[in-house]
Amino acid sequence: MVGGLRMTCLGRAYVYWKEVENVGHKGGRQRVEAVENTAEEEYFNFRFPIWPQDGSTLEDQMLGAGQHTFPFQFHLASDLPPSFEGNYGYIRYWTKATIDKPWKFDHHTKRAFTIIPPLDLNLAPGVTDPIQYRGEIRTGCCCLPSGRFSGAIATNGRGFVPGTDVILTVTVDNHTSSTCFAEAKLRMNITYLAGRRYKQEKKTVATAYREQIPRGKDYIWKEKLQIPPLPPSHLKGCKIIKFQYILQFNVGSDAKCSWDEIEFEDEIIIGTKPLRMVSTPKVEHGNQAVAKATASVTQQQLSELEGQPRYKECSLFASVNIKDKDDTEHTLGELVFTPLYAFYAHKKPSQAK
Repeated sequence: MVGGLRMTCLGRAYVYWKEVENVGHKGGRQRVEAVENTAEEEYFNFRFPIWPQDGSTLEDQMLGAGQHTFPFQFHLASDLPPSFEGNYGYIRYWTKATIDKPWKFDHHTKRAFTIIPPLDLNLAPGVTDPIQYRGEIRTGCCCLPSGRFSGAIATNGRGFVPGTDVILTVTVDNHTSSTCFAEAKLRMNITYLAGRRYKQEKKTVATAYREQIPRGKDYIWKEKLQIPPLPPSHLKGCKIIKFQYILQFNVGSDAKCSWDEIEFEDEIIIGTKPLRMVSTPKVEHGNQAVAKATASVTQQQLSELEGQPRYKECSLFASVNIKDKDDTEHTLGELVFTPLYAFYAHKKPSQAK
């Protein structure tokens, strides 16, 4: 016997982590305890009957044997934050159907879904401007100078969609007595907030490394970092989870007495709709001809993208079980979930013609 069928649709953000704190001394020993930090935001919580509907007749309330389909819909606000599953919190959206069984345990079927707010790079300011930087360090041991090294980096812009490449042009001038190394890394910085406390997490999205750059030589290195499926930048609508994407650049010497490194960071913008046109930027540190060639490669890359994105899982985070404290052993469904994000694949050769 079935008493009814109802739906629950919920969107919320939740953060949780523990910290060990010093709470004083007792008996000459330091006392510590684990402190839990939690915060929650709710974006919507819809509950409504699917069957029988309010005002239905007795005949309509008879549900015969067999399979039955009940369509439903609900409205989503346009300013919802993107789905996100991190190690210390999440932004999650899900639906749950409940079969009311009088005198027995209710049965539940639960399933999560992904929300991706649009971010059109054509409407975002400054995304075509390249990231450019140059730094220099003088080295030496025991007050005796042993040379200098410098490093410069330039990109083909600062706004990208998943599936496209960050094209790096790196120049290292090594005028020391040792070899040098250079590293470029794309990183996702995540901040979880609970009241006045916060927890930070850093995830490496892509990295490129060059070691043993010869001494006494100028070294030019070109590299591509492909953007994997990721939630878009400019997370809005959530006050307890923040994230941004950072391009990190480091150059250092392999000399034992050298501890200084060239360090540089700048923000990369991840969008959901790619640029239509790319202009040649003016470069501060590098060759204008190289910048023109890079812009041409970028424009060609954009022209080779498929018109519509595919949707793929983000490899930075593992799949999660969406069963929570409100669920029981009678909650079934697709309980293992990974958000899907836009990813622009390249056209096949026959399509690109």
